[in-house]
Amino acid sequence: MYSKRMTLPLTHKQQRIYDFIEEQIERTGLPPTFREIALRFAISVRAVQDHVAALEKKGSVKRAKERARGILIAAHQNSGVKVRLPILGSVPAGRPVEAIAQAEDFLSINEDIAKRANFVLRVKGDSMFPKIEDGDLVLVRSAQTAEDGEIVVAYFQEDGEVTVKKLRKRSRRVYLEAINPAYPPIGEKPFSIVGTVTSLIRPDLS
Repeated sequence: MYSKRMTLPLTHKQQRIYDFIEEQIERTGLPPTFREIALRFAISVRAVQDHVAALEKKGSVKRAKERARGILIAAHQNSGVKVRLPILGSVPAGRPVEAIAQAEDFLSINEDIAKRANFVLRVKGDSMFPKIEDGDLVLVRSAQTAEDGEIVVAYFQEDGEVTVKKLRKRSRRVYLEAINPAYPPIGEKPFSIVGTVTSLIRPDLS
């Protein structure tokens, strides 16, 4: 966990909301929306706005008001050891297309957010919307296996193409599932797992 650098003490509810924001950033690389906080604590969006405003006054968070996911933990701004991960190219979250295997750039990111990731891919398409959007950067840990429900980067042996999808295991069937219901499951083409998505970065929030 990140160290908490607070100028004023928090109430019990403020502390719980602060901890939830921090956990979401560490788990996904993105802060939650007001609606997601409201659902988590079964309170109104207006109540969340009041709590976040209080956290901001106390120096615990900062807000970019023009962004849906604009809550930033103040202590996160300059904390953590930086690591550089190679951005290998684009991977579709729609129809599989050939991925770029050569590093096109490097991403400098806090070590604790990187979560042992080995490389980064830029997502194309909307089949994983709303969890992953077109243009998002996904941090990937190299792996050959994954658990049911994990988001994976899958490689199709037949044509050398890759895609990012949710892995599903049902009885003896293993297949790839999109979050966007407009896209059907992929189960006919044999595939292998290249890695698991550990986190994501939304470029317009950086």
